Amino acid sequence: MTNKPSFKTWEKIANEMAQFFISTETQTHAINKLTKLKQGNRLLEDFWLEFATWKKLSGYNKITLVSLFKKGVHLALA
Repeated sequence: MTNKPSFKTWEKIANEMAQFFISTETQTHAINKLTKLKQGNRLLEDFWLEFATWKKLSGYNKITLVSLFKKGVHLALA
C-alpha cells in the first residue's frame, strides 16, 4: 500500500464528491435548466453566471457544455 493520494487536485476531489452526493433529481433539474437556458436580453455575464451554476450540478462533460452554451447565447456570439 502506498501513501500516494488518489486525487491530484482539490478540484478533482470536489468533483468526485459532488457527483457522489448530488441526487438524480437535482441533476435532472440542472440538465433541464441548461437545455432550456437562453441569454435573451441579459448581459452575457448574467447568462454565464446562471449557466455556471447549473453546469456544476449537471454532470455534463466539457463538449456537451460548450454545445449548450453556444446554443443559449445570441447567434452573433456563438
